[in-house]
Amino acid sequence: MLRIQTVSGEELVALDLASFLETQPAGVHPVRALKQHLHSICGVSRFRQRLVCLDGKMVLDDDGTLRHGEVQLVLLSFCPPSNDQVTRDAAGRGMSAEVETLLQRPQDPDLGDPAPLFEASKHGQTEVARLLLEANADKDKATLHGVTSLFIAALEGQLEVARLLLEANADKDKATQDGATPLLIAAQEGQLEVARLLLEANADTDKATQDGATPLFVAAQEGQLEVARLLLEANADKDKATQDGATPLLIAAQEGQLEVARLLLEANADKDKAMQDGCTPLCIAAQRGQLEVARLLLEANADKDKVTQDGATPLFTAAQEGQLEVARLLLEANADTDKATQDGATPLFVAAQEGQLEVARFLLEANADTDTAMQDGCTPLCIAAQEGQLEVARLLLETNADKDKAMQDGGTPLCIAAQKGHVEVARLLLEGLKIQALLEFCGGLDCGGQGTPPSPADLDAQMTRMFPAAAAAGRKELWERRQKNLLAEVQVEFQSDLVDLMPDF
Repeated sequence: MLRIQTVSGEELVALDLASFLETQPAGVHPVRALKQHLHSICGVSRFRQRLVCLDGKMVLDDDGTLRHGEVQLVLLSFCPPSNDQVTRDAAGRGMSAEVETLLQRPQDPDLGDPAPLFEASKHGQTEVARLLLEANADKDKATLHGVTSLFIAALEGQLEVARLLLEANADKDKATQDGATPLLIAAQEGQLEVARLLLEANADTDKATQDGATPLFVAAQEGQLEVARLLLEANADKDKATQDGATPLLIAAQEGQLEVARLLLEANADKDKAMQDGCTPLCIAAQRGQLEVARLLLEANADKDKVTQDGATPLFTAAQEGQLEVARLLLEANADTDKATQDGATPLFVAAQEGQLEVARFLLEANADTDTAMQDGCTPLCIAAQEGQLEVARLLLETNADKDKAMQDGGTPLCIAAQKGHVEVARLLLEGLKIQALLEFCGGLDCGGQGTPPSPADLDAQMTRMFPAAAAAGRKELWERRQKNLLAEVQVEFQSDLVDLMPDF
C-alpha cells in the first residue's frame, strides 16, 4: 500500500500500488503517473509537486520508481520570474526538454506576452503545447489584441494543436477585440480542416465581428469555396448581413467570387437583398464590372431594375463606371434604358457626365432618350458641355440631341460651355450658328469695330428665339442679365477664342 499525505500529516490518498501501476499506459514513469493522478485530486500540476519518501527523506524523481510506504506531497510556489523570452523561444522552436526543465523549476507557464502556449500554438509545436497545458497554462490567455492560442492555431492552420486545445476545453468562440473568432479566421484563411474541427466542437457558425461579418461572409469575400460549403452544411445563416447590410452574396458579387456566388444561390440566398443604401448584389456587380457574376444573377432572375436609395439602377451604375460589357448584358436582359434617379439623371446622362463614351454610344444604339432632363432641366448634352466631355457631346449632336434645349435658369449647352471655359465644346456647339445670332446673343461683342450692338427690341426677339422656355415663362429679368452679364461670366481667355471663331465681316 502506498499512502500519500500532506505536509500537515493529513492522509490525502491511499493506493494499492500494484493495481495503480497496472492501470498506467506502457512507458509511463511511475512517479510521473502518480503526480498526474494527484493533479486530478489537488489541482496542482506535476511540475509544482515534490514527493518525499518519508522513510528515507528522499525526493522522488519523475523518472524514478515507486515502492510501498508513506510519501509526503509538497506543493511549491512558482519561482521568481527569470528571462521569460527563453521560455517563449523554446516553446516556439519546439524544444520540449528545455521547456520541461523550465517548468520543473517551477516556472509560471503563462509568463510573458505573448505566452509560451501562444508561441507553441502559432508554430504547431504540439508536444510543447501539451507540456504547457499539463502545467495548467491558461488555454484562453489572449494577447493585447485579444488573440488566443486557439485563434492563432486556426489562423496558421495548426490542426493538431487546435485539436489539443479544444480537448483541453479552450473557448472555441472567444473573439479578438474586433470580434473575430477562431472559426471566422479559419474561414477567412481557407483552413478547411480546422474549420471542420471547430464546427464539430459546436463553434458558433454565425458569431460576427464588430462590423457584422460572419464566418460565411468572410469565406465568400475571400473566395473560400469549400469552407463556405462546409458552413452552409452546418446551417450557417446565408443571408446574415453586416452592419451596413452587405450579405455573403453581395460581397461575393463585389469581389467577383463566381463559384461562391453560385453556391449561395443554390442554397437559396436572397438574390435581391440590399445594403442600407439600397445596393443589391447585381448593382455591386455592375459597379465593379463583375460580368460573369452579373450574368449568374440575371439567370437567377435578380431584379435588373431595382434601385438604390437615390434611385440608381444597375444599368445606371454600370454607365457611371464605364462597365460596357455589364451594360450590354443588362440591356440584353431588357433593363430600362431611361429609368432615372430621384433627381432625374438617366444612364445616358451619367455616362455623359463621366465621359463614358462607349457606354453612351451603346445606350444611344439601344434608343436611350437623348434629351431626358434632370429636375433642373439639365440634359445629357448640357452636362457634357459643363464637364467638357467633347467626344460625348459630339456623339450626342450626331444623334440629334437638342443643342438649344435650356435648363430652368435658361442656360443652354453653349452658354454652359462658355461659362466653364470649355473652348472645344463651345466650338463644336457653335458650328452652323449664324455669326449675327452669336453677336446678338453675346450682347454686341465688338469684333474690331465690325459688330453692332443690337437694339433692346432685337435682343428681346433674339433671346425669345434662343431661350424659348424662359420666354414662355416671361422671364425678362433673365434676359436682361444675359444681355448685361454674359460676357462678364465668360472667362477672359475664352472671349478671345470666341472672337477667333468669327470670320471677318
